[in-house]
Amino acid sequence: MSTGMQTPQNILSTFTPFGPPVLSTHGFPKRVLLASAQPFAQEFIDATPYPESAAQWLISLLDLLAGIVNRNEDLNRIAITETEYRRLSAVIDDLIYGVGEDETHPLSAAMALVGMLIKTYEDQHFPKLIDLYPELAEDTAVETAGESKNVTAPISGQIDTDFVTVLFSIGCLLWKGDRIEKAISAYNSAIRINPDYASVYASRGEAKSNLNDLIGAKADLQKALKLAEKQEEQDFSVAIEERLQEFDVLEAVVRYFSERKFAKFSMLRECRIQIGAIHSRADLVLRDADENFVAIAECKLPSETSYTEPLKSYLCATDTPFGIFASSTSRDSWMFYENLRYNRFRRIERSDFEKRVLELHEEGDHYETRR
Repeated sequence: MSTGMQTPQNILSTFTPFGPPVLSTHGFPKRVLLASAQPFAQEFIDATPYPESAAQWLISLLDLLAGIVNRNEDLNRIAITETEYRRLSAVIDDLIYGVGEDETHPLSAAMALVGMLIKTYEDQHFPKLIDLYPELAEDTAVETAGESKNVTAPISGQIDTDFVTVLFSIGCLLWKGDRIEKAISAYNSAIRINPDYASVYASRGEAKSNLNDLIGAKADLQKALKLAEKQEEQDFSVAIEERLQEFDVLEAVVRYFSERKFAKFSMLRECRIQIGAIHSRADLVLRDADENFVAIAECKLPSETSYTEPLKSYLCATDTPFGIFASSTSRDSWMFYENLRYNRFRRIERSDFEKRVLELHEEGDHYETRR
């Protein structure tokens, strides 16, 4: 692509099937990234950022497609400029090299869309085979004389759906690569084209949550819930309702840590934690004045599996002295843990937790923690 930087040909191999915390791809065609429909509540989300060159390639593709969408009010009669055509031609070379015939590749839908846009431009501007031979040179000169000759022709198929599918896919990849603001931009573009996909709102809500915008996150999930209920997606509706409940629990823990007794501590949302080769995010971290971790809180609904294991893993990985597992808005139901180290933990009462945390601060017995 014409991004001003050299992009290696094998860059697309870094875009492996992803599993960001998207609730579902309900409503999308079956060919839209089967890997993006991974379960929402994975214990650990592999959010290792892509190499900078890969991220920039993807951002450039997003900007190119978003520019085409913004310039064409009617996508069914789309116009492509010569500059866009040249950039799309460079993109298709990368996609053919990196995606090939792999229909499960995260960018397989993008390859189909880019190919269709290239064909549209060529149908509008290039001479047909029957016009070749004697008149070819003359016809070609006439057709390509101006870069901005915006001849349009109707496109068959569901071009709107294709654009939404690809923008959603790019958003998920950017999210996985920790380019959250750009991921939200991709979701915004998809919603402008068609505001009826619950999955896009749900994914944008989760991205906003990563940026500590709980109000925006809940608003998007509530919109996703209305759409899912309207479209009678029962399982999807239940998943969204459960996630909204988890946000309520998170807000309850935030209120708890905002009380006067914790005034000398600070809170960090969506804190990245590395456990071996796995990258994940803790819901909420309480930190002292030196930004050492004092307590980690996980706000999840209980499940049949060992739902406290992620919290204990976070405590071990960061050597954080205390942890809270909150599964409801009632503090009386929360589980408070003391980290005894070496993968040993002890349940304690909330009063003991508060006393020990405050004593830890007063004595200056700060634990050094690792993210």
